[in-house]
Amino acid sequence: MPVPDFQSIMYPFLSLLQDDKVYSLDNMVQLLTQHFNLTKEELALKVPSGQQTLFRNRVGWSRSYLQKAGLISYPSRAHYQITSLGKEALKMATAQYININFLKKFDPFKEWEASYKSTGSSSIETTQVSTVDEDSETPEVIIGKSISQINSSLEYELLNILRNKPADYFELFVVKLLDKLGYGGEGKGNFEVVGRSGDGGIDGILYQDQLGFEKIYVQAKRWGTKVGSPEIRNFIGAIANKGSNKGVILTVGDFTADAKKTANENPNYKIVLIDGKRLAELAIQNNIGVQIKDKIEIKEIDIDFFEED
Repeated sequence: MPVPDFQSIMYPFLSLLQDDKVYSLDNMVQLLTQHFNLTKEELALKVPSGQQTLFRNRVGWSRSYLQKAGLISYPSRAHYQITSLGKEALKMATAQYININFLKKFDPFKEWEASYKSTGSSSIETTQVSTVDEDSETPEVIIGKSISQINSSLEYELLNILRNKPADYFELFVVKLLDKLGYGGEGKGNFEVVGRSGDGGIDGILYQDQLGFEKIYVQAKRWGTKVGSPEIRNFIGAIANKGSNKGVILTVGDFTADAKKTANENPNYKIVLIDGKRLAELAIQNNIGVQIKDKIEIKEIDIDFFEED
């Protein structure tokens, strides 16, 4: 049989996990290979870049979507286990088939889909969750949409990891990101993690010059709910007590409309709010917590070359 598409892999993937055991990705690829009775020739097929086998790539995408729906969890790196919601999904899948439309029944998937289809304050562009229509788009558009889909999945996984890391780890992650963005000045030791009680929520300080005359105060929190205006006012008060008027607040979640209004209503203070989607986008752009897996070059004819005298 031909290599199955990633949606056809979803039900067998989840079904193999119903014994509550933890399986590695290698285990799953091997078990799914047996399930689909794939030949050596089929297993040898690679994605266009040649960097990965086609079947393993599709198993990875199947796993990613199941996790977005809350049907599987990651007890450790590259290891998977079914959740209680996943067991319910198996009972609901009477046709023994799971696809993206089926996943839309579950709240975690609805929340993820809505977050990347929204046109709110985040600069992340709307992402297509469904597969690309290759018959009606040019190759460049197809590639662009595919990259957006890959990045949206990466953003989701990155935020999920940060939510499950200790609070001090998230604060260090944020400081490294801001330093990479150029807000740490020149040389070493231009950022300091604070996070002491009585600091009014200040978690870090970025020194924009080596003598420390220019400072940006940082608050980095893994709030489980939307950040409201009281937290913004408290932070403004804290940096005012430090004699500063510049600060940045970062969260893996989102900010309420009132919080955004509070941050912008006082012209004497420059407060930048970075929500989870924007945080993940900046991290990916600057290779913080991620690494380059593959590169694709698109070439065209150099007309000038052929017009040279």
